[in-house]
Amino acid sequence: MKTKTLADSAIMGTANQGSPRMKTNFVPRVNQLDSIQLDHEITNLLRQQIQNVLQVLPPGLLSHLQPEINFVLNSALWNFSMRTSYATFGQQMLSITYEKDQLSPQKLAFHYFLTTVLPYAKESCQFRLTSWSRVQQLVQLVENGLVLFNLVNFFKFLRSGTRPSLVDCLLRINHRSLDGAKRRNIGYSYMTRELVWAGFMELLGFTIPFVNYHALKRKIRNMLRLETTHRQDERVELNAETRCAYCNERVILPHHMGCRHVFCYLCLKGNQLADAGFQCNVCDYRSETFKKVLVL
Repeated sequence: MKTKTLADSAIMGTANQGSPRMKTNFVPRVNQLDSIQLDHEITNLLRQQIQNVLQVLPPGLLSHLQPEINFVLNSALWNFSMRTSYATFGQQMLSITYEKDQLSPQKLAFHYFLTTVLPYAKESCQFRLTSWSRVQQLVQLVENGLVLFNLVNFFKFLRSGTRPSLVDCLLRINHRSLDGAKRRNIGYSYMTRELVWAGFMELLGFTIPFVNYHALKRKIRNMLRLETTHRQDERVELNAETRCAYCNERVILPHHMGCRHVFCYLCLKGNQLADAGFQCNVCDYRSETFKKVLVL
């Protein structure tokens, strides 16, 4: 009986010793998918930065070298991530890495070929061999096949929880966590901010149409006593250089409201319809007059 108890204790001790290792190697599916998305975002961000730098050069100077520029960028990213740390930058941000013993020099070279050289060959063919219809059809056929294989591999990943990308499946390499079996903490503070901002924007969208901007502006100017008095019998000035007092463009169908300033028909009519107490926005003259300017 005592011998059996000791044997059970030894088995439990062995299981307890093995469990931390199993937990350490476990990587949640969401972290693996997020690392792929982060890699795409980092690449797009760097490409955008390069495009901003190239904008200062004469137009078309390096446009024919776009595949080569992307190839150099992808090679640099691969060299400073996979070659040195056995993990992409997206994986490093989430404390994930590949199993080092699974990445032999041959597999590393094959990984570089699949993730960098092949995309360059595809982009170069689509960029330079546009007149070769058979080559374009072959590239499209291969691309459609890869999409199908990626879909099948994604369903396999959802079932097994390992090797989310087709490259990982071909090379038979797995992820492991650098932080052990840490539970992923998800903060919802950003969601609270988004909900508050969305509610505020919805409130503005509902209330702003009910605010008469023209009347509010007029009342504020009157309250600050910024208006000036003008006589109604001032002569209207209209010549080839006259601009609308509201839109500051060439007057179309000139009209006036009793002061010497000229408005376009639509500018004056629209403002008077929107604000019954509309005043001239130049001299603050107020009148319900709506007359066409007659050229004598």
